[in-house]
Amino acid sequence: MHEPDKLNGHKQSETAHSWLDTVNTLLHYDFCPQLNQWVYWVRNPFWCLAISILTAFICGLLVNTAILYIAAALAMIILVGVLWPWISVQGLSAELSFNKVRTRCGESVGARLVVKNSWPWPAWGVYLRHPFSEHDDHLCEVAIDCIPGWKTSEYIWEFSPRKRGIYSTSTAFLETAFPFGLYKKKIPLAVDSVLIVWPEISKLAFMPELREVTSSEDRFTSHRAGDYGDVIGTRAFRLGDSLRRVHWSQSARQGQMIVTERQAAAVCALRVIPDLQRSHYRHGNDDSLEAVIRITASICHSLLNQHASVECLVGDQLFRCDGNQRDLQKLLDELASIPNGGLENSVRKHAASPLPEFIVTNSSGFSQRVNQGVNRLRSRMIVVQDAPARQSGNEPSCECEPWLHLDSPEESRQKVFTDSWKKACYAG
Repeated sequence: MHEPDKLNGHKQSETAHSWLDTVNTLLHYDFCPQLNQWVYWVRNPFWCLAISILTAFICGLLVNTAILYIAAALAMIILVGVLWPWISVQGLSAELSFNKVRTRCGESVGARLVVKNSWPWPAWGVYLRHPFSEHDDHLCEVAIDCIPGWKTSEYIWEFSPRKRGIYSTSTAFLETAFPFGLYKKKIPLAVDSVLIVWPEISKLAFMPELREVTSSEDRFTSHRAGDYGDVIGTRAFRLGDSLRRVHWSQSARQGQMIVTERQAAAVCALRVIPDLQRSHYRHGNDDSLEAVIRITASICHSLLNQHASVECLVGDQLFRCDGNQRDLQKLLDELASIPNGGLENSVRKHAASPLPEFIVTNSSGFSQRVNQGVNRLRSRMIVVQDAPARQSGNEPSCECEPWLHLDSPEESRQKVFTDSWKKACYAG
């Protein structure tokens, strides 16, 4: 084949593909989305059979009575398709539980479903549905082809939550539409079990240089032993230990010198303030809210592991974490329970803190704070850029640069965030 023939054939192939893509787009395009709620019921085969029965019945009366047998057969199909799912689930009872109470977003957790069938016959085509991974619709987590009669069956699998939140099994249910898929019957689970899913956490290996606060003796951490805080344990006497730290009763019991260990002063102290105001996320910026929560969790978790003292202001609640894992657990539980869309504006006013503040917000919240004249000498702003099509349009009146800026919410879970944090810590 000559070169011009090859080019012509290639162009004809591209034209054919382009034409097919156009036809495919037209066939899958929703021209009247506002009418979906009125016409989607036609997709259920139940209504198609009902219309067929009505048509066969009319034809049987007007044309030939033999057609009435067809209407009767279709009616039997509907009767079996509706009654059998309802009868099947009446004999089922189920419990869903997890092997952990808390986990992080993206980490797998063991799930266990126990189903008891009280009927002598098996139940086919049973699904476990829940809204755990998405908030809008119930997803299928487990499909069971057959549950034997007069038997208790157990199903175990690994469940990986994709979103933070409080996952309650009270919203899950068993469902079946066997045999014809005409009618779906569902039953709730017998026992309520809760799984707390924390936000994703990025490990930040660097600590910002906070010139405003040095190591002070009124901020302590339980991760390191020191000389100032509460007693965290005892140990054997070492050369150079002060005699005032000797635990005389323990020394008498052990037959050797025993001294007490106390908390050490924190390396630094700071306050993290996530911007969770619902008014800043009214334009569909749910991704920005999730990024703000992820960044807040990452900062608090990472700095606590580096022996810092961290305060976090979530709505009206102030969480103070001084190295105690229980305090961090309470904070992460609170971040996990933040509803979609954010919180209402805080009414309670907390006293001003001498600690340097790290404010985590989106571009809408940053614009508002800059226009209101936030104290940028004491506050470091971490800003997540909203999607371009969702920005509210309130631009700051001055060209101010935040301490750390992310171009998209997705960067909060990528290496871009950790690299930007490292650069910002070096810059001060």
